[in-house]
Amino acid sequence: MRSSVFVALALLFLYASAVGFRVLYPAERIDLVRATAAAAGLDPALVCSVVRAESRFHADAVSSRGAVGLMQLMPDTADWIAQRLGFATPDLYDPEMNLRLGTWYLRYLIDRYGRVDLALTAYNAGPSRVDQWVTGGQTAFAETAGFVRRVLRAVPVYRVVLGAPILVQITPSLLF
Repeated sequence: MRSSVFVALALLFLYASAVGFRVLYPAERIDLVRATAAAAGLDPALVCSVVRAESRFHADAVSSRGAVGLMQLMPDTADWIAQRLGFATPDLYDPEMNLRLGTWYLRYLIDRYGRVDLALTAYNAGPSRVDQWVTGGQTAFAETAGFVRRVLRAVPVYRVVLGAPILVQITPSLLF
């Protein structure tokens, strides 16, 4: 009897740990993230990390500066991307559209700068600022540097999450 109680408590602890993990590293719409990341030639763990840092997987998120959706795209930037892709004005609250435009833009920035850290800096602060910082030998805003650190630190965690989909399947969605 004692061993069955111990096993039950151990299983409860493991499950609670998995739920806690989901609080810290939400993972929603994983199939959509994988598909849009693959279409853009990106690591899906990187995309999950950006979405976590930007919106924590809330499709209806709007920043104080007006960035919208999962990947927190500014409407003007989204219109520019949509025009390049031949789309009409995009619905940034639509998770599929937001991810499609956001992953295209992230791929564009990685190709432009040749480094993921600089691409993430540009994703957060804008390419014109990054161009000024690179040519002027300056460093990014503290907020932008923090964004880049958060994203890069979460990538290995999301590689585990994406490699063990059971973590997502056995725990509830925690979007509020």
